[in-house]
Amino acid sequence: MKIHPFVLIGALLIACGIAALIHPNLSMPSKKHEVQIGTEKVIMETTRIIQLPKVFGVLLMIAGGSLIFLSTRKS
Repeated sequence: MKIHPFVLIGALLIACGIAALIHPNLSMPSKKHEVQIGTEKVIMETTRIIQLPKVFGVLLMIAGGSLIFLSTRKS
């Protein structure tokens, strides 16, 4: 059985949409500072938290579902 590539992309989009609905906060490193205190070196890292709106997750799931639906249709 051969799977169409659009079905795989659609399933991936649906999985990303579900993940965005379950865990809407993404944290990513923003800045990294090295501070020298005496003989010791301290590395300070700040993180940035991005909140994904629920609409984004729903749109990803709709896009994935439509890709799967349109790629499995008989023409």
